[in-house]
Amino acid sequence: MNEYEEQRLKNIERNRQLLQQLDILRAKDDTFDIPSTTTALPKRRIVENSQRAVGKPKKLKVELPPARKSTRLRGLPAPDMQVEVDKENHIEITQQEESVDDDLWDGKLLTADEYFNEDVKKNAIRTDGHFRGWLSEELMKKHGFEGNAADCWEKNGGGKFSYKDPLGTGKKSTGRSQRTSAKAIAQMMWKKNPNMYFYRHNEPGIEQWTGDWTEDEKSIFLEEHGCGDKWGIFASYISHRVGYQCSNFYRSEIIPSGLIFDDNYQFTPSGRPVYVGAHRSNKNE
Repeated sequence: MNEYEEQRLKNIERNRQLLQQLDILRAKDDTFDIPSTTTALPKRRIVENSQRAVGKPKKLKVELPPARKSTRLRGLPAPDMQVEVDKENHIEITQQEESVDDDLWDGKLLTADEYFNEDVKKNAIRTDGHFRGWLSEELMKKHGFEGNAADCWEKNGGGKFSYKDPLGTGKKSTGRSQRTSAKAIAQMMWKKNPNMYFYRHNEPGIEQWTGDWTEDEKSIFLEEHGCGDKWGIFASYISHRVGYQCSNFYRSEIIPSGLIFDDNYQFTPSGRPVYVGAHRSNKNE
């Protein structure tokens, strides 16, 4: 035996003595000692387990929360964009309604008379949600607009209106031309479809305001020929606003304040107005 082997054996013996002193060997034996009373699995059970191991994994049944239903599936009207056509079937009248936020929805709607107190009800102006006027006389005289929507359409090119051909050219938009913005199309309808034009544009040369509304502007909602649709035509009476601004202000300020009771709106118990009117595609009166 060489010197290296002799030294290795000495080291092994020394380590063994140290382990015995620390009682580690006994602790090791206690740890790995398996009681003799352990009961073996029945043979049948072992067979079943082995079959499961090689078969398809067992599917766990997970209870999922009920899916949130949309307002349409809950039987509620979907308050999105609506389009109206005049009695000559020419004029597009677009109105965007605020969607119902499911997170705030509590399932119960109240009429304006049910929601507001007696003082508000006494002073409220009631409307069926239709604007029955035409362009402001000032604009008509200044720019020579026709006296009604049908004449505006027919005397400025005519044609049959459709969603794919809003200009009435007889050519349906396809491909890249179909992606023309609604604002660009509206700008081309200055004399032909004033409602479409003023929904997105001011009178040429007039600045559009985006700040707080004045009391004079607010009073127009209470004084003119009703309101609730044809927002482009309505906006012709408020020179620095466009139709979609009027529509938004109506839903966010006028209706919630109770200044106007519109049959097309009801309220959640927290006071949020919800559009419940029909999404009309029929001819106007």
